[in-house]
Amino acid sequence: MKKLSIIKTITLLFVLVLIFYGCFGGYWFSSEQDQQATQNQIEPELNISKSDSKHQLSDISHNAPLQAALPVQKDADTTNKGKMDYDSDWCIAAKDLNQQDIDYYHRELEDWNLSSGRISPPLLDGYGADRSQYLVPYMASTYDALWQQIENDNEYAMIAAFGRYDFDIESQRKIAQRLVVKGHTGTALSHLVQIELNNAEMIYKKTGQMNADIEEHIYKALAYTAFGIKRFDLDAAFTYIIMVSSADFPPELKPLYSLGKDNKINNYINELEELIDKARTIGNVIIAPPDEGPKAAKHDFETSLAYLSRAYGYELQALKGVLPDTTGAMLEASECVQKQMEFFGDLERGRSRAK
Repeated sequence: MKKLSIIKTITLLFVLVLIFYGCFGGYWFSSEQDQQATQNQIEPELNISKSDSKHQLSDISHNAPLQAALPVQKDADTTNKGKMDYDSDWCIAAKDLNQQDIDYYHRELEDWNLSSGRISPPLLDGYGADRSQYLVPYMASTYDALWQQIENDNEYAMIAAFGRYDFDIESQRKIAQRLVVKGHTGTALSHLVQIELNNAEMIYKKTGQMNADIEEHIYKALAYTAFGIKRFDLDAAFTYIIMVSSADFPPELKPLYSLGKDNKINNYINELEELIDKARTIGNVIIAPPDEGPKAAKHDFETSLAYLSRAYGYELQALKGVLPDTTGAMLEASECVQKQMEFFGDLERGRSRAK
């Protein structure tokens, strides 16, 4: 436990940083020393206790990742003899590429998935996607041992904390923000979206009406979602859509009705990006621009967008309706996305006939 004078100094510094950096706070600048200093000093948002956090995290941890819903395209379509080169403008791996290039595509995609943190903690029954194996040792660690790994910037340990009930929501928020600074998009952004929407819902259930705090949480959720979309990652968008389209989510909180398209979302997105860029500069973290990502990432984005367009078309259009035009344009169904949608339809009809 820190001495009282140190606590007061840290608390004062935190308040000043919060005022200076605006709505998203100063968690983005977490070095190992920063984490140790603030770990027990910042009051959790809405005074969420550990018992309350456990209830929320139970709901959060059972949201399946987007990739788990996508059809697997591992084998080449041998009936299609006209194959394309990997570096050409192909669309559907299983139809357009030979088996060697399909294997390369999956290796490249797997490397990108790991580097962008698209790893989900195993569920309570032990089930998880293949990449959850990287988190298994950390899920079994003691609380103190896991915190030590997190303070050493172990990214797998950080992600594992999202599936642990002994990590309160505020700690998880700071960990997720640190991961985003390090270049993660998938699980980290999804978790931040979940936290913001859960907070908005909790406040609404207490007050029964919209207020500035609720709007701020919704804007933050949209900013995190937009940040992922602009980096060819739809995991946060999938999480957002799943949560706001659920039957128990108050319709009054859906941005299509409560916020509409205005300049505030632009301000939140710009502030978020400025904070992340500044934190990366301070921490000497170098991240390649989104348009320099691997070809597999962009094709996976198209595949994910095709799935969302088929399964959640209305909700996707509602999300597009409140995002800035440049970000919303990335959710337009290109010619390739339309081909992917037709391909998914053919797969579904084939499975139905096989039953």
